[in-house]
Amino acid sequence: MKSYIRTLRLLLPYKGSFAVALLCMFGYALSNGAMAYLIGPVMKFLFSSGSGGVTLVPFKLFSVPRESMLVAIPLAIIVVGVVKGLSSFGQTYFMGFVGQGVVRDIRNNLYDHILDMPVEYFSSTPTGEIVSRLTNDVNLLQMTTSDALTTLLKQSLSIIVLAAIIISMDWKLALVATVVLPLCFYPLRRFGKKMKRVSTKGQESMGTMMSILSEAISGIRIVKAFCMEGYEAVRFAEENERLTRYRLKAIKVRSISSPLMEAVGAIGFALTIWYASHRISTGELKPEDFISFLAATIMLYQPVKALNGVNLNIQNGLAAAARIFKVIDMKAEKDLATGRGELSGVKREVAFDSVSFGYGDKLVLDNIDLKVGLGEVLAIVGSSGAGKTTFVNLLPRFYDVTGGAIRIDGVDIKELSLSSLRANIAIVSQQIVLFNDTVANNIAYGDAKRSTEEVVAAARAANAHDFISRLPKGYDTVIGESGVRLSGGERQRLSIARAILKNAPLLILDEATSSLDTESELEVQKGLENLMAGRTTFVIAHRLSTVRRATRIIVLGGGVILESGRHDELIKKDGEYARLYSMQFGEGAPKE
Repeated sequence: MKSYIRTLRLLLPYKGSFAVALLCMFGYALSNGAMAYLIGPVMKFLFSSGSGGVTLVPFKLFSVPRESMLVAIPLAIIVVGVVKGLSSFGQTYFMGFVGQGVVRDIRNNLYDHILDMPVEYFSSTPTGEIVSRLTNDVNLLQMTTSDALTTLLKQSLSIIVLAAIIISMDWKLALVATVVLPLCFYPLRRFGKKMKRVSTKGQESMGTMMSILSEAISGIRIVKAFCMEGYEAVRFAEENERLTRYRLKAIKVRSISSPLMEAVGAIGFALTIWYASHRISTGELKPEDFISFLAATIMLYQPVKALNGVNLNIQNGLAAAARIFKVIDMKAEKDLATGRGELSGVKREVAFDSVSFGYGDKLVLDNIDLKVGLGEVLAIVGSSGAGKTTFVNLLPRFYDVTGGAIRIDGVDIKELSLSSLRANIAIVSQQIVLFNDTVANNIAYGDAKRSTEEVVAAARAANAHDFISRLPKGYDTVIGESGVRLSGGERQRLSIARAILKNAPLLILDEATSSLDTESELEVQKGLENLMAGRTTFVIAHRLSTVRRATRIIVLGGGVILESGRHDELIKKDGEYARLYSMQFGEGAPKE
């Protein structure tokens, strides 16, 4: 019920169009009832003889001469048909307008909210699951807000109008005809609940299947390299089979509900025929009046039957709405980060004051104390899993410390707004993120107002201008998804150019050259030197040769700083750094 009410609230911005749609639905219901009402006079007109008049039912207020009926009845049928057609068009268009607007709004809101979610959400939620919420779930919600809601309102109004007509015609006969209608509500409720459960599981299965698909496609080179096409196909087929089972259960619910509604309708129809035949035989009921009544009754059962089907569609949509609202109700990053301070550059230092951090019960960093001066290049090394990437991810608040504080010029970064903090940090990582856009737009990502001259200057500083100039359209060349049309070194130099253009005082280099060959690394290293100039830099590198010129090196292990100093100092200590260095370069590694 909560999801249903929240879904209805989405209609408020479109109350004008919704009101017009309701008016058209009411016109449709009235014209539908009028068509049933006209059947009695038509039957009497067709099967009566002579020049006597035809009494209009059910009100029996006046009699129309037969000559006039020759014109009145066809004209009335035409008018009612035109009104019904126009009303049908109006309610379909305006409800479609409302439905599409609602879907557009909720898709935008959901996407905006997902972008505002903390990094931890993306770490714990598969990409396919997120995409499924934005596509499959939103599409199911669209069925509820447009098609299903339209049918619900239109058929409900038709039921009200037709019920009023048959009661006005003959209330006793109407009572017999509708005595079985309450039996319809039990299957409506029972099958609705069943459909919602099955739909929820089906949508979860769809999210899992899309995750498998996303992983396989994004890692297709690894899949092929390890000849795992068959394995991935089996994973997909198993989840696809599970989804099919849920869909078949939904089909089963629909298949059972429809015959039940037919059976209930048949019972009502049989009772009506039995009671009407008795009254006709006694002369209490005229045949032509019964024909008009029967037509209205049959028309009444049609919307009741339709409501059963639309209820199942609504349950589908409500299951999707619940999944969508579950994401929207999660706290966004801006809600978790309440700081409002503005950071205008770094003037003195970045300090880690007794910083601790853990993932759940696993402690990764334990009581770290460290000060990094203005313009200093700090290299962070250590064994795999030592917490190097976690350490630098705390600075832009991708994760928040669980103990202690990180301060910039004495100000706790939690007191700063996220936008202000991150505007002062540039990141170049091993996982290069480029977009299916032009080279220029990728370099200027985050500040589209940058001039062409500024973009070119950043590319030159990143040692990227020469290869960009050789591209088919230069800076206007579209580089494909994730820069697939470029080499690894070229992609990395574009990310360096982007960081240079940002011109942030704090720089994080996370394994920026670890995946490159020697030649590419030399090209990238030139760009990195230009990028690091005058900036406070945090460098993570497995290749210890790349950190030898760092102002200071810290060695992480067991959640603490094991060693700290310059390269030559740490080599002389013959500790953990020397061991790591020796492992990379052999026992003959120089101990300066």
